[in-house]
Amino acid sequence: MNSSLNQKPVVFVAVATVLAGVLAACGSSADDTNSGETGVTTQSAEATQTPGAATHAFATGNPSFDGAYAITMKLLDGYSADPGESVVFGSDGGQGISTWLVGNVYANPCHSNNTLLDPPIDPSVDGLVAGLASQQGHPATTPSDVEVDGYTGKYMEMTVPAGIDVADCDHGEFRTWLNPQEGNRYLEAGQRDLLWILDIHGDRLVIDAALGPETTPQDRADRTQMVESIQIDPV
Repeated sequence: MNSSLNQKPVVFVAVATVLAGVLAACGSSADDTNSGETGVTTQSAEATQTPGAATHAFATGNPSFDGAYAITMKLLDGYSADPGESVVFGSDGGQGISTWLVGNVYANPCHSNNTLLDPPIDPSVDGLVAGLASQQGHPATTPSDVEVDGYTGKYMEMTVPAGIDVADCDHGEFRTWLNPQEGNRYLEAGQRDLLWILDIHGDRLVIDAALGPETTPQDRADRTQMVESIQIDPV
């Protein structure tokens, strides 16, 4: 996703694997690649053999969380995820789905220097929702109640202005949030992120389905369907 699903390395070290009947769990890091960058991953052999029947297991990069929960999502045909990758990719310019444990947000994503909120957002779902809704130059929809696999939280959508020149932003990146273990998440011009922000027994999990210029209405529907297939199970 050409800048969508943030830098991918350390954060969500997702392991894609076909799990015979176990569904359980649905990230990015400090390396140079955006979590959803085009062409970074290819479909696994198992997923290729059984299109629409594979699953993808995510990890958040947080040993405490990953040691307590497993996040698994059903893959539809046309989506790919390789072992060691932190996201699931579609065919629309590298956009896809990732999961995150967000530590703090930037007041101004384009001008991120010295704009991390201070004090940081509180660790609740509402704390992150309020922080994101207050960002300058990153419009958000009104949050609504949502539930995924029995866990409740808030759903909201955020859009990067299509006319922005990201090269003019600090560091040449439109940075939306930060996780000390995962690094900064940065986005591309015109990107729209569908965010499910869930309370997992006191831990805040973000599921991000990113849409880009090449994303179709069917892509959006497929992504929503896959997020709704997520299971979050105790390990």
